[in-house]
Amino acid sequence: MLDVQSVAMLLSLNEGELIKEMLSGVMAAPQMVGLLKGNSRLKAHLQNHLDNWSRGLQDLLQGEPLPPELAREFELYMEARRANPEAFDGLLPRLLNKLDGVSGFLDHAPALLARLQESSPANRQDLFLERWRSHLVLRVMQLAMTLADRERERLLDELENRMKVSEEVADELQLQQPGRLWDLSRARLSRGDSRLLRHYARLLQNNPDLKKIADELGRSAREDSQHQEKYALVDTQIMALEQQEQMPDDLVGIYQDNQLTRLVPSEALLLSTPELETLFYQHLIERRLLNYQYSGQASQPQPARVIRRSQGEHQEPKGPFIVCIDTSGSMSGYPEQSAKALCMGLLRIALQEERECIIMLFSTEVLSYHLTGPAGLQEAVNFLGRSFKGGTDLAPCMDKVLKEMAHSRYSNADAIVISDFIAQRLPDETRALVAQQKQQGNRFNGVCLSRHGKPALMKIFDQVWRFDTSLGGRLLRRLH
Repeated sequence: MLDVQSVAMLLSLNEGELIKEMLSGVMAAPQMVGLLKGNSRLKAHLQNHLDNWSRGLQDLLQGEPLPPELAREFELYMEARRANPEAFDGLLPRLLNKLDGVSGFLDHAPALLARLQESSPANRQDLFLERWRSHLVLRVMQLAMTLADRERERLLDELENRMKVSEEVADELQLQQPGRLWDLSRARLSRGDSRLLRHYARLLQNNPDLKKIADELGRSAREDSQHQEKYALVDTQIMALEQQEQMPDDLVGIYQDNQLTRLVPSEALLLSTPELETLFYQHLIERRLLNYQYSGQASQPQPARVIRRSQGEHQEPKGPFIVCIDTSGSMSGYPEQSAKALCMGLLRIALQEERECIIMLFSTEVLSYHLTGPAGLQEAVNFLGRSFKGGTDLAPCMDKVLKEMAHSRYSNADAIVISDFIAQRLPDETRALVAQQKQQGNRFNGVCLSRHGKPALMKIFDQVWRFDTSLGGRLLRRLH
């Protein structure tokens, strides 16, 4: 079955220009201009998303079948092209008869053939087919533009919704650069997802003791550096403005081309007179129609070398947060809510300091969520929506943490175990490996959510914070 892209290719129609026009229309839409104003970083992320969308639009054109009438007309056109000049005149009556009710080109064909009567058979065939091709090009372009406009409206609605939800999430996470949130959001977050994030962000805000624990955990890596300034030249990338024709910010002139979406109105007058209509199609084929020329500025990453100041003569880059959360049945209810709120606080710090944040849920098995990975926001939503139940077995989780810390990308990491610590002691081998990792600069911290936690189990940690989630502990915090 013929599709739009295949026919466009056979007619030598450049659908890439059409897609470029659609991208310009999206970027110039009022809702996009308002959302992107003053946020060059978010604009760069959006441009990457639009590039992916343009490839999807090409796939859409490739898979979109032609309407039956247009497909039939194209088959007749190809049949006429394959005929030799001597047989063309004899083939015409049958072709014109089959065009009845299929194409509007039939209205112009008799008059065109009358004007070409004195031409040689080869010239008559070439000129007739060129006029027919121009008619087909216009039909295919109209169909492609209809599909592209429909897809553009869908994209604008999707982008507007995603960006509004992302802004809400950025406000809840209290990020200084909300544009980074777009990097993390491959998922299509819904209003319900943002409400879930908002719930735990506000729970953290309403519990100053939990927020204090998160802040102190975030400072533990910074306090290991010596307080001595150090300067170094580093290669990085900066966002620089670059002139691009696809950004329709300013009208800069007029040039000759065949882009109907940028056509100067005076050129369209050629279509109003039959004598000049042929001249219009000739200019269209020869790319000699007068088109508006636009230009604008867009931010693009450029390599640069900058001076960077650091604290500490032997400062190490901050490693990831590896947060191990007990999901046993005894953690359900308010302990579960508190653990998730604490993770929200650690996620804020990780995003602001550009550190990885990995959640490992342990019960009878271990599940991992990369909250700062490519699909970080979706991972966060999945984690926050998960219920806690099952038994408690800390050993497999600690074994997995130790295995990860053996890799260089996990150096200078902060392992944080959030549990009620009502569990079995760790094997001596695991305890020895924890001590070894401490000597290599990694830190192990515990957050105990119960007054009944076993002290012997918590001896492996550098520091333990206590947050009593029992009813008595909650009442005491309210009284204070």
